[in-house]
Amino acid sequence: MTNFAVYSVMKPSKSLVIGIITAFLFCGMKAWGQDYPWLASNNIMVEARAHYGFFYHHHFEMRRFNKRYWAFEASIYQNTYGKNEWEPNYNYPYLGVTFYQSNLGNFEELGHVYALYPFINYPLNRSENSQLTFKLGIGLAYLTKHFEPYGNNYYYNFSIGSHLNAAVNLSFEYRQKITPRLMSVFSVGITHFSNGCTKLPNYGLNTFSSALGLAYYLRKPRVTLTPGVRPEYYPFEFDHKKWLSFDLDYGIGFKNVSQTLGGETDHFYPVHDLSGYFLAQFTRYSRAGVCLSLVLDCSDQSLPKCKALDNGQILFTNTNSDTQFPQIDTISIFQMTKLNFTLCYAMTMNRMSYYFEVGWHLKYNQYTDRDKGKIFEKVTMRYQLHDNLYAHISLSTHLARADHLTFGIGYRFNQKYYLPHAKKNRHLPPGLR
Repeated sequence: MTNFAVYSVMKPSKSLVIGIITAFLFCGMKAWGQDYPWLASNNIMVEARAHYGFFYHHHFEMRRFNKRYWAFEASIYQNTYGKNEWEPNYNYPYLGVTFYQSNLGNFEELGHVYALYPFINYPLNRSENSQLTFKLGIGLAYLTKHFEPYGNNYYYNFSIGSHLNAAVNLSFEYRQKITPRLMSVFSVGITHFSNGCTKLPNYGLNTFSSALGLAYYLRKPRVTLTPGVRPEYYPFEFDHKKWLSFDLDYGIGFKNVSQTLGGETDHFYPVHDLSGYFLAQFTRYSRAGVCLSLVLDCSDQSLPKCKALDNGQILFTNTNSDTQFPQIDTISIFQMTKLNFTLCYAMTMNRMSYYFEVGWHLKYNQYTDRDKGKIFEKVTMRYQLHDNLYAHISLSTHLARADHLTFGIGYRFNQKYYLPHAKKNRHLPPGLR
């Protein structure tokens, strides 16, 4: 049996996907609705949606893939009710996980995508019958096709360089209550798939879609808890604003550029990111400030204009020089380090935090590709391991084009000002309990 025949047999049909989603909801309404104590106490919901959308390609090479597509998703999640202290401050958000499937327009070069991502959904208004919400989901996706330099037409797929990718979903949703346990959901949003440039090419897939679905409580929803009365804080001891912090962290990632440069074997180059954040506490669950970072992308030495020497130096051919002929320089790998400055905003939910940054390259790297530009964006997810020690995952992009993905660890140094030195460590920093 040929590969095409195998793929045809394994290819899921629309009716099969719709049947699975229908069974998913049916089980939620019938089987899961039995008397299980954990269902009664956790506001568990199930949901199914159908998407209809289109691609947004920010590279000329991908414009051949212009077509409408269908997608389907099934979710299970909890509508928070005030069990944790931070939940009322975000209007009792929804927490859960989504399974997503799409045919991506039935292009042979793109194949199908299967994604699984946790999400948090923030209500933007307080209402019993209708809600406008914002959904943020980050997880993993498997794409059945990716770029291949030889054979078939897969060399046209510059968007995806590997089977395993990150999946990011951002959407606005409107929720309307139909019965006390059933609600309709309409959403408009973007879904992005990318491997964070761990393997090139990696332009990424951006899809815009609208969706319509139904959500159902497995048990009668419980009433949200009223936040308790907060104790009065001593002056300058714990007043939500009198905090400064310095976060020092290090991250490392890896890039494989062999596919785009024609290498016969895979070779991964490290990416080092050393960052220092200066942040101030504005509310109990938000911070803002600035960051200075040093980034060394060792894959830059693999560019066509660079040649690695045996002594560890790099021979660089400067075709942008003002002279008539190209200028040849001998540099070290450390001369390719970028110095960056960013503006940062952070949201904290118990031990989990999201950091959103927009920055500039203060020290422009003249030895690497200038097409990236000086402005970049960075999104980071942190998890507090113990007191001030945290782990993080960061994705840096240039105008939505992924540049590198890093994993790392960091430490926070907190400072309460106007507080006597003997009392500085009496309480944990706000939002980190």
